[in-house]
Amino acid sequence: DVIADATDILWMVRNDVTAGCTVRLEVARKKSESAGTDNLFVSLGKEDGIGKLVVDMFNLLKEDPRVMHFFGGAKITTLVPKVREYLALLFGGAVNYTGRPLDRIHSTMAITDYEFDCFVGALRQGMRGLGLDTQSTDECIVLLEVLRPEVLGKQRSHNIKKAMQAISAKTIYERLGGQQGVTEMAEAMYTTAGTDPRVQSFFERNKARATSMKKRISAFMCGTFGGVSTYDREDLRPAHYEANITDYHFDCLMEIVSQVLRDAGRDEGIIAEVLINLQPARADVTTGFTVRMEVARKNVEKGKDVMFQRLGGSKGLDDLLEQLYKIGWADKRIAHLLMKDIEVIKRGQGAYIGELLGGPKSYKGRELIETHQSLGINDYHFDCFMGNIARAMMGAGHPESLINEVLVSIEPSRASILGNHNRQKQGLVRDGVSLIERFGGDPNIEAAVENLFDRCLEDPRVQFHFERAKNKQRQIRRQFSNYLIGCFGGMETYDSTGLRKAHYNINITDYHFDVLTTLFLESCEYIKVDQSAAQDALLVLARARPDITTGCAVRLELAIKKRILHGEDELFQRMGAFEGVTTVLDRLFECLERDKRVNMFFEGTKLISVKKSACEYMMHALGGPADYHGPTLKAAHSVLQLSDYHFDSFLQNFARGMRDSGLSSETIDDATIVLEPLRFEILKVRRE
Repeated sequence: DVIADATDILWMVRNDVTAGCTVRLEVARKKSESAGTDNLFVSLGKEDGIGKLVVDMFNLLKEDPRVMHFFGGAKITTLVPKVREYLALLFGGAVNYTGRPLDRIHSTMAITDYEFDCFVGALRQGMRGLGLDTQSTDECIVLLEVLRPEVLGKQRSHNIKKAMQAISAKTIYERLGGQQGVTEMAEAMYTTAGTDPRVQSFFERNKARATSMKKRISAFMCGTFGGVSTYDREDLRPAHYEANITDYHFDCLMEIVSQVLRDAGRDEGIIAEVLINLQPARADVTTGFTVRMEVARKNVEKGKDVMFQRLGGSKGLDDLLEQLYKIGWADKRIAHLLMKDIEVIKRGQGAYIGELLGGPKSYKGRELIETHQSLGINDYHFDCFMGNIARAMMGAGHPESLINEVLVSIEPSRASILGNHNRQKQGLVRDGVSLIERFGGDPNIEAAVENLFDRCLEDPRVQFHFERAKNKQRQIRRQFSNYLIGCFGGMETYDSTGLRKAHYNINITDYHFDVLTTLFLESCEYIKVDQSAAQDALLVLARARPDITTGCAVRLELAIKKRILHGEDELFQRMGAFEGVTTVLDRLFECLERDKRVNMFFEGTKLISVKKSACEYMMHALGGPADYHGPTLKAAHSVLQLSDYHFDSFLQNFARGMRDSGLSSETIDDATIVLEPLRFEILKVRRE
């Protein structure tokens, strides 16, 4: 109410504040329409006077901290004569303008009304220096004002309603109750997680350690939700890299957060915002385990018999199991499961695990679910068992790679031991009603997918991955609809086993997946799906994340490790050193100049300097000599209207340039994946 009253009062003084400018510009506009602009050209001193005006104006702009980043570097020497030609023509001179159209020139720049006003102010000051009278200056400004839409393009989107909403909107941090509210939420989450068997093993700590973890979680959440944080985000990945935290565990934690907020009486809207803002942490928390397990899985695919021999065959396995049981008997968390028929258990587990790890097929026992169903075993017990296997193997001196291969081979037995083959069905039924019913059935799922794809094709953050021929688009939409129908509890007609393979070599990151989930929620809201059903649908959709993003995460991490192991210049040398990389970059720029998606960034007089700087930087990024002395990536791209779509298109052209230069698929992938982390520096200003 206070904001509304204050706004009403401000509106009362609008006329007094704007009348002078409005009247002067309107008089100037009418005079220009009736008398033409020839007299302005003469009043400004014709070509010589306008030339001096432009030089004076650029001297002012280069010193103005508000806009100086648009007018730095060598490009200024080619910019001055073009601006002189354009203004001479605009103000009534018989001059031939030889530059490109204004909308084309400025389409790549992120120019706002504020910056355009700064430009106009510098021009007005320059005119004052020439001794031009106020009326003639106003006439010039009127002509310049007509150019504003062409210069700003899509950037001009002044919306009073949206502006007022943005001003009055509170951050998540404020709506949760500030530091106290976020701290209480973190405390409740930690307490609940500490008793939830799915993630309990990660939160079991002594009192001092638990207090420390709660403080760090609270500090991280405060910063994430818009408050002041004392937690350094750069510590997140190193702190979790060696922990065996999977996407399943992260999803369980998100479910716990949701339940904590519901129990606190929070509405579904803020719950959705909290989950969306926490999702970017997923990559830092789960990447370490994802990479280790994927490498191990690929090694296992080459043959388990090799793994069995590396363990030391039957003798090595027997020794490992003996050590494992010693650890188990001393482990209070699971010792009660080993109290009776221990010899029978040892023989059965030895035969089963030996078979799993590539040994002789000697297991003759019952089905795992039948053997374990009366023991009350849950995820917590299984995680403790897996941790003990790792400890036993480390104690026996086995390398980390072999430990990971063993864990990867045993992990699939979790579902059989716990009897939760239907774990993927969790969250599908609430109060006796299935998710597919709560969502609105097959028609609503198909409508949500259609709306989602339309949004993806318009959103530059993910547009690149959805731009396909119309027939291919229809096929993908149909497959995605069938996939969700099956996941939500309907008829399963889509085989999801090929999901990982289909996406493995595509550079889809957690960031892209987070955008997709955000757009999915918007689609659900658009077709009026119940909020709780939309939240459950989002949790189900999140289960596909590992299959979609693992390929990119693993390839990126392996490329980084390869550079550490073989040296920074190994990739550079593999690409043919200076001569080879130069050939690739020449071909790259040929592709860029022909690609309508991005060629507006690589044309005109700036092309030579852009190409020179880009080649110097990419030589350095690919491991070559560090001869780049230009601005940072963030500074160099801060004035450009760039998006993920443009960056993805650039990477595609880079891969094409390497392929045309005869490089191998492995080298192309390594080089492309090395450039992927530059995305955030290049797009940082736009995202901020």
